[in-house]
Amino acid sequence: MEIRQFQSFKTVVDLNSFTKAAQALQYSQATITSHIQQLEDEIGMPLFDRLGKKIQLTSVGHKMYQYVVELLTSYSKITHLSSDDLALKGELRIGASETVTVYKLASVLSKYKRKYPEVTVSLINDNCLPLRERLHSGELDIAITLEPKVNDQQLTVEVCSKEPLVFVEGFNHSKRTLVETNGECIIFSEKNCSLRRFFEELLIEKGMNTSNHLEFTSMEAMKQCVASGLGISLMPYISVEALLQEQKMKVIEFSDRDLMFYAQISYHKNKWLSKAHKKFIEMVLSNETLTQ
Repeated sequence: MEIRQFQSFKTVVDLNSFTKAAQALQYSQATITSHIQQLEDEIGMPLFDRLGKKIQLTSVGHKMYQYVVELLTSYSKITHLSSDDLALKGELRIGASETVTVYKLASVLSKYKRKYPEVTVSLINDNCLPLRERLHSGELDIAITLEPKVNDQQLTVEVCSKEPLVFVEGFNHSKRTLVETNGECIIFSEKNCSLRRFFEELLIEKGMNTSNHLEFTSMEAMKQCVASGLGISLMPYISVEALLQEQKMKVIEFSDRDLMFYAQISYHKNKWLSKAHKKFIEMVLSNETLTQ
């Protein structure tokens, strides 16, 4: 039996899918299937009941899962062994949204790597929902997102900062309110993005037409399209502050209420935190760039 087989088994259980486990661990589905079959061959009993396209843990599978969680926790502790802070070692798997990475996290990562050079740090940029899914599957140790306050009973979540949102358009437009932009092209982020869902719901609430829109996966591309006068968008103020000061964008008036997202650091409540994890969390929560 190998650690990667146990990791595959736990991820299949957590995501209730061989396909999703393969995507989360960046294996082929055939590899995940092989890992499970090898475990079943070793034990001599099936771990899953295959019910058409659905899977369900057998009684042996339930017992196996409990042991695997304990085993992988112990394995993580072993890989993070170190005598003191100066010799801090191990692996740190972080997920963050693009805006947080660009405008908030870079200075923290730079400081962390200088202080703890022997810790291997990997960073994945993704939208908030997929990042939380990766926390649940164990693919990530820590996620830092920018979205409405997270309420997930399986996660420990701490707010780092409040981040205002603003409606923006190209600078050459005359001053106007959000409702007065009805019919303009809307610059959206992709559908599984928290900002997209928030923006779309707000426009529908205001009775505005959302059919004329473009969808982008990159915040930087969205900003350049807005600055060029292609359409309107809703963005974190931190991401457009420089363009507003350079008079390449202007804010669209919206006085109904303050629009606020929160930079939040989260990890699974059952996650064992090594010293490397704890030091990173402490650094994030004490960093002025993230908490101001």
